[in-house]
Amino acid sequence: MMALLRMSCIFVLILLNCLAWIVHGSHFLGGTITWRLLNQSTTGTPVAIVITQTYSWSYSLITCTNAMISSNQFIPSSSYPTLLTNKLNCIANCTSGAIGYVAPNIIPRCTNISPSLGITVGQRSDTVSIEAGSDFSVAYQDTAWRPLASSASAAWSVSSRIQLSIRPDNSLYNNAPTASLMSPINIPYNQLTAIYIPVADADGDITRCRWSTSSDGVDECGGVCPPGSLLANTMIYPNCTIIIIDQTVGDWFAITLMVEDFINSSSIDPLSSVPVQFLVQVVSPPGCTIPPEIIGIPLEQACIPLSVGQTFNSELMAVNNCGLSVTIVDIATLSFSGMIQGNIAQLNTTIYYKTLSWIPTTDQIGFQVMCAMALDR
Repeated sequence: MMALLRMSCIFVLILLNCLAWIVHGSHFLGGTITWRLLNQSTTGTPVAIVITQTYSWSYSLITCTNAMISSNQFIPSSSYPTLLTNKLNCIANCTSGAIGYVAPNIIPRCTNISPSLGITVGQRSDTVSIEAGSDFSVAYQDTAWRPLASSASAAWSVSSRIQLSIRPDNSLYNNAPTASLMSPINIPYNQLTAIYIPVADADGDITRCRWSTSSDGVDECGGVCPPGSLLANTMIYPNCTIIIIDQTVGDWFAITLMVEDFINSSSIDPLSSVPVQFLVQVVSPPGCTIPPEIIGIPLEQACIPLSVGQTFNSELMAVNNCGLSVTIVDIATLSFSGMIQGNIAQLNTTIYYKTLSWIPTTDQIGFQVMCAMALDR
């Protein structure tokens, strides 16, 4: 029997319905980097692009509050002072391939918290102007992941390839795909589990996933490069499905992969590469294995078009399917800057909810991805 952990990709918001067990990690929990054109009709040079970085951290080490999220504050750095100086540096083809690139800072703004899950999520977006024809790689590199089955203190390298050549199909520049996944993800002991990575692409391109590598001067994975950092029977498929099984409760693994877009199904030359990195923990299954169900608006796989300045108000609801002995303690989210959330509340004996409110800004034009996960105990 295979356990399924699936996140469905949509244009604006995506929801994750899965069973979760409460865990607490430390330090860096993963992240992703994507980029898009500031002006979709741009054809000249330099080209202005918006780079969006999203990272997850241990809540006990980096503690944001709802007030900090509401006021768009940077995540606190007292426990991790190098965040103040870290930058998204060019790591490959930097001399001739990255003309005009000025590395943005790493430290993100508070976007999500889940004390129950033990995570703080931060995101930032920066506009940089780069010469047309540029083709280079950038990365956030530091140490360390929480202790893993493969390493007690592994470094990370979250890398993205930026390529700004005119596309032959529409005579425009490319937009990188968008992908996101909550971290950590818990998988049941000794059970084959499929993890689906949600991916969206503004240009409608073919997308494929592969393991991150460290080769040809481009380090995409630091000290946790697959397959050596994972069990031998862990597999990834081009449709962004990961198959994993482990027989040791308490094992932690860092999953590092790249999402790439292609101009058509026969192409083998990616237009860009964006990273998705997250943690997996092996846990003992709980007494009730029926996952809580997320309902309400937005629906899973929903596409919700919004205008800049238009207020979006809604509720995320979660249904407890395990009876009165089980309580939903949080509806954890991974969203984007400016998404204001209320505290979890109970509607009746089985339904819990959180309010959502968001006003899009001009620098958020394009795909904005949201994930949600109900946690019970």
